[in-house]
Amino acid sequence: MSAPFEEIHPSNLLTYAALAAALAAIAMAVERHSFAGAGACLAIAALADTFDGQFARRFPRTERQRQVGAQLDSLSDALVFGLAPIAVASLLPGRSTGAASVVWWGAAFIYVVATVTRLSFFDVERDESRFIGVPTPAIALVWSTCLLWPITGWAAPFVFVACAVAMVAPVVIPRPRGPALAGFALWAASLVTLHAVRLFR
Repeated sequence: MSAPFEEIHPSNLLTYAALAAALAAIAMAVERHSFAGAGACLAIAALADTFDGQFARRFPRTERQRQVGAQLDSLSDALVFGLAPIAVASLLPGRSTGAASVVWWGAAFIYVVATVTRLSFFDVERDESRFIGVPTPAIALVWSTCLLWPITGWAAPFVFVACAVAMVAPVVIPRPRGPALAGFALWAASLVTLHAVRLFR
């Protein structure tokens, strides 16, 4: 009989790194009220998730380990790109209160439903040449970009809904390779740098 701890494998290190970065984003927002720190951590999470598959394939794995890795990746993405941005956005200044908060949390619910739906669709579709709907790491970079200012709490529901629509829309996006992948990584690295400048100045 196997046990869950036996499935902890070095091939999943980047997936765990993305989880750690998402938790750090929440900690930066809660403990230090630093949205620059939170934005940098979300961009790092997106970068880790972008390359976790390539990283995992460098390790010899059994079929079971590959299946567990795929499940782990999706569950991690739901937390990293679904719940973490909501937790950070809930701490933005100027968030709606009272009756208006129902609208805020309703938009957050739409966002998280779209996130898990998009991830579930991706697991079933598994098309190696394209994405249908905007991938969740790109959505994390949208949040990271918004946190450069940062946006006010009352504007967050508009971002929630726009991102939700983008994730589930029938938009075909070629899987980035070569220069396109480098451009995406550069976007993430630039966000980390810009947030770091704000954080340490």
